[in-house]
Amino acid sequence: MQLLICVPLTISTCSAVGKQTNLTDSFSNVGFLVLSVVVGLLVHVLCIYTTIFYYITRENPFGFLKFIIPAQTTAFAAGSSAATLPVSLKCAENSGRVPKAIARFVIPLGTTINMDGSAIYFPCTCVWLAVLNGITPTFANYIMLAVMSTIGSVGNAPVPNSGLIMALTAYNSVFNTTGVPDGFEFVVAIDWLLGRLRTMVNVTGDNIVAASIAHMVKLEESNMTDDVEETNAAEEIA
Repeated sequence: MQLLICVPLTISTCSAVGKQTNLTDSFSNVGFLVLSVVVGLLVHVLCIYTTIFYYITRENPFGFLKFIIPAQTTAFAAGSSAATLPVSLKCAENSGRVPKAIARFVIPLGTTINMDGSAIYFPCTCVWLAVLNGITPTFANYIMLAVMSTIGSVGNAPVPNSGLIMALTAYNSVFNTTGVPDGFEFVVAIDWLLGRLRTMVNVTGDNIVAASIAHMVKLEESNMTDDVEETNAAEEIA
C-alpha cells in the first residue's frame, strides 16, 4: 500500500526530470517557485489572518491558533478541506470561542468558497511558467492574474490536485497561449506538497473567520443555541 501511494509522485518526478539536461538549474528554478508560494502562504497566515483576528477580537490570535493544530495537521495529511471538515468543526467547538451553530454554518461554507491558498498559488505558478517560457509579464497581466485567481479560487474544488487545471487555465487565458507550457511537469511534480500547504492555509482561514464571527455575534449566541436545541429535539421526535 505504501508503495502504491508513492507511485504518482515517482512518475511525476521522473517525467519532469527525465527531459532535463541541467538538473542544477532546473531544481534551482523549481526552488524559487516553492519558496515564493511558501513565503506567500506564511505572510498571509502570520500577517493577514492574525491582523484580522486581533482587529476584531482584540485578543492574541496565537492563543486561538493552538486549538486548530489538529485540523492543520489533518489538512496537510489529507490535502483536502472537505476531508478535514469534521476535524475543523471539532477544533473550533473545543476552543470554547465558537458556538456549535456558528461553526456548523461558517466552516462548511468556507470549505467550499474559501481558497486563499489557491489564490496565492495561481499567480506564483503562472508567473513562474511565463518566465520559464520566455514571456515577460506586464502590469496588465498581473492585474488579470489577481482577478482570475481571486474569482477562480472560489470555484476551486476542495479536493487534492484540483488547482492544476485552474493554474493551466489561468496561464493560457492571461498570456494568450494554448496547450501545456514547458515546465508544467515540474508544477505537477511538486503540487502534492504545495497543495497540502494550501489546504492548511484554507483550513486556518475557515477557523479564524468562524472565531471572528462568533465574537461579533456573541450577543445572539444563546438564541442560536436554543434554535439548534429545538431543531435537534424536533428531529429526535420525528
